[in-house]
Amino acid sequence: MPLSILRKKSNPDEDEGSLLESLFARLHGEKVITGFFNRFIEHVLMKMHSRYFWGDRLLTIDKSAGFMDDPKFSAAYQAIRGSHIYDAYDSPHTVAWRLHTLAWAVRQALPLPGDFVECGVFKGDFAWVVMQMTDFTSQKRSFYLYDTFAGFSPKYSSSEDYEGNPGFLDFAHKAYSVDGLYESVRDRFAPMANVKVVRGVVPDVFAEAVPERIAFLHIDLNSPAAEVGALNVLFDRVVPGGVIVFDDYGWYQFRKQKIAEDAFMRERGYEIMELPTGQGLMIKRPQ
Repeated sequence: MPLSILRKKSNPDEDEGSLLESLFARLHGEKVITGFFNRFIEHVLMKMHSRYFWGDRLLTIDKSAGFMDDPKFSAAYQAIRGSHIYDAYDSPHTVAWRLHTLAWAVRQALPLPGDFVECGVFKGDFAWVVMQMTDFTSQKRSFYLYDTFAGFSPKYSSSEDYEGNPGFLDFAHKAYSVDGLYESVRDRFAPMANVKVVRGVVPDVFAEAVPERIAFLHIDLNSPAAEVGALNVLFDRVVPGGVIVFDDYGWYQFRKQKIAEDAFMRERGYEIMELPTGQGLMIKRPQ
């Protein structure tokens, strides 16, 4: 679809609403529409602005996004760019802002006592980036990476967890249970002696290995019951000042997770901050 259709109206009396209706009537199929949207941002919208971030369904205009200029962050991000297509737009900056949030959270946790924990690892890209950003191999602490590496457990997850998209569970289960996933992640972090890749269902797997003190906790399980189950075990182990990042908290598709986690935190006098990246952020108060 040529962008020239936006440059002039075919009918001088046609208002902007009608013009858009006419335009989208000519676009058919998700791939065509998302491709058009990407090109519109790149070739039309950005001619009017000096800076933009477009990734992970987050579009900002004239915000600095200064982390993209950080050579260390850029190198780590580019190393995992394209490892996974996160949505139909496959936009140029993908999950960079989410990764920046995690890197910031880890840096805040570095001065604190305690280990780092990630629940929901997939290919290990997120953990790998924050380890590069913090030179984690030099740290005198461990990073625990928990995952089934075999998709969702029916004990904690069902299609009812995803209102409006009941097919998500089957789709995601297939993506998260590819052959050799555990071996790939295990081998990826094998050179890092202070990284522990633990295979099993969260929270049941905590019976095998769990740190006594936690400075940083990242929860990314796409499952209300599993995530609250993880909090039931891990929250009291998070040290004062410890940082918790919830990957799915602000995504509308995963709103049942938000409801469950809000209830958990409300009982303890805490509130999670929703971020425009779709993440949630909380810092545990000093006692």
